[in-house]
Amino acid sequence: MNPGRFSGKRIAVFGLHSSGVAVAQLLDDLGAEVRVTDPKTANQLRCDVGVLKGRAIEFLLGEHDHRCIENVDLIVLSPGVPLNIPILKEARSLCLPIVGELEIAASVCPAPIVAITGTKGKSTTTLLTAEILKQSEKIRKVCVSGNIGVPLSSEVQTLTKEDLVVLEASSFQLETTTMFRPVVSVVLNLTRDHLDRHETMEAYRNAKLKVCANQTSADWIVLNADDPVVARFSEATDANAVYFSDNPKQAGAERYIGAGIRAGKTSVEERGTTIFARWDGQSRWICDVSEISLVGRHNVCNVLAATAVAQIIGMSCKQIRRAIRGFCPKEHLALEHVLEPVKTVNGIQFVNDSKATNVDAVKAAIESTSNPLLLIMGGYDKGNDYSLLINLVKSKVKGLILLGTYTQIIRNVLSPHVVTWDATTMGEAVRTAYSHAVPGDVVLLSPANASFDMFDDYKSRGCAFREAVNQLEAMDEVD
Repeated sequence: MNPGRFSGKRIAVFGLHSSGVAVAQLLDDLGAEVRVTDPKTANQLRCDVGVLKGRAIEFLLGEHDHRCIENVDLIVLSPGVPLNIPILKEARSLCLPIVGELEIAASVCPAPIVAITGTKGKSTTTLLTAEILKQSEKIRKVCVSGNIGVPLSSEVQTLTKEDLVVLEASSFQLETTTMFRPVVSVVLNLTRDHLDRHETMEAYRNAKLKVCANQTSADWIVLNADDPVVARFSEATDANAVYFSDNPKQAGAERYIGAGIRAGKTSVEERGTTIFARWDGQSRWICDVSEISLVGRHNVCNVLAATAVAQIIGMSCKQIRRAIRGFCPKEHLALEHVLEPVKTVNGIQFVNDSKATNVDAVKAAIESTSNPLLLIMGGYDKGNDYSLLINLVKSKVKGLILLGTYTQIIRNVLSPHVVTWDATTMGEAVRTAYSHAVPGDVVLLSPANASFDMFDDYKSRGCAFREAVNQLEAMDEVD
């Protein structure tokens, strides 16, 4: 596409908030006739409506009725809008084209795009990759956007071909793309998540596959060699495949030195204490694992993926090493609520991992510490398989606190293996965990679920956890 393609077109944008507002502004700037629709009322959306005030944009708020799709040339969806709502089914029956915000933004973006997707680790890998690439003297500006909280639509008009975009891409964003083509795509992992929306793992995988569907032999794809499903993404694209692995036994595998395939990591010890990059048949030392400031073994894989991307872009080992050593998660708002230490009260450590909205993320969180755990879980279930946590819960969790509306499935699976308590508020959950903890224990909020049953988002849930811990400390001071 090109910017002129939208001039004079009648376009309906479904869903406001950040992505919808950003793409409505972009399309209006490009000369389209824009209408926006959202089931929330104008009063509920007054901040978003206020941002668009003064533009020739039509508002249809309070419901999605037939007016939303009357006399339109194109429908554009915010990521949070499901494709199966009745009005969109009607639109498809009328053969109206439907795309997402990312498709529009990418189609007019002059800068090359590195797109990073996966079930977990996207934000960390996106931010670390950007920090490495910022050291390049050949790139004017490195733009971080996408699912990380900054819609690409809000950035594209400031970019040039001398810039580079590092984009966190969710399955919700990818499923509504048709021509999206990054120069480098990255698939970190693929486990059960968002089945409340995608319904099946096949549909979820197909959404992720769109990250590389339009790539050519001029492009690259970085894949996790230790995830069999992800490793086979190379079969669905013409892009050149580069693999990374946290398994030292993979180091000598032929795929790492084969034609058109480059390695992401080799290691000299069983668990891997040294990170190397392999390129053009040579292994080059990057850093020791102990130098990584990110918590948890799973973050080693995120570092390896970022390293592989950096080499494709042409960064030196020295630049990669400097960025990894200097990367500080606390400096990035997008990494709040990710294994975030809150404070220690009477020898009991409280850790906020509210962003863990699937089982795989909880598994990584439990594995990140050797201390006994009091674990707080629960929320809006997205189709999780909690049986994957049984062995870890049996060996490391001394108590499970269930918070939220949809906790019966968790209870059915895990309560035979660990003592379980219920809580109706975050404060009650924190107090319950604290009352059963002893010095040296860790109270971990790692819900495995979305937050929408009780909170606006995972951030507000994490903030509620912080506040409850602070109140706990204040009560101790009074006592």
